[in-house]
Amino acid sequence: MPSKAIILASGIGKRLMPLTKETPKCLIDLGGVTILERIIESLRENKVNDIIITTGHLEEKIKDFMKNKYPEIDITYVKNPLYDKTDYIYSLWLAKEHSKDNDIILLHGDLVYDFKLMENIVKENKSSVLIKEKGDSPKKDFKARIENGLVSEIGVNVFGDNAKFCAPLYKFSKMDFQKLLAGVEDFVKNDKVNHYIEDAFNAMPNKIKLYPFYHDKEFCLEIDDFEDLEKAKNIFK
Repeated sequence: MPSKAIILASGIGKRLMPLTKETPKCLIDLGGVTILERIIESLRENKVNDIIITTGHLEEKIKDFMKNKYPEIDITYVKNPLYDKTDYIYSLWLAKEHSKDNDIILLHGDLVYDFKLMENIVKENKSSVLIKEKGDSPKKDFKARIENGLVSEIGVNVFGDNAKFCAPLYKFSKMDFQKLLAGVEDFVKNDKVNHYIEDAFNAMPNKIKLYPFYHDKEFCLEIDDFEDLEKAKNIFK
């Protein structure tokens, strides 16, 4: 069965205010094409046509954009009504009923990347996450700790010689994704809703074998703030 994609796009984008006051972060224009448009095109190129988008902030603008740009795609929208009070762990939990029977491509709605990276990760036959093989690990971004050939921990405050830049682009097998959802549900039931999905992964050591998918020359950037935005605009000039 083909993979299903989940795009996490429910956040406010506080670090990009006032730009994101009227524009969802995923609809920011980069060289005449929005971030979301680039994500959708990369998925379609790899025959991933079953797509879930989690929404919250300015939900109707995302829906209107998709309806006008991609009327032929049947998108499943999952709204997080508490988007201003929770983090994306809660958004993913709300989408659980729509993601039971497929391998899952999971990514943030503010991620821009070389399309080759999506092609490669879709082809992976094991649960994997995108890891930068060389270069610095920015303090504000996710890093992954690699131990014995597997990802053992992911977080902003992961440092050390075996910590590498980690982009939130994942491929999960159906079985591993259900394990992840069980961990996410534990967090939600304990009212830990202001957490990252990665925190749930970290809390279940050895339950999911998550492999690093290394890349080097291909670009990948999560647009968190105006510095990131400027870098992305330079890429797409």
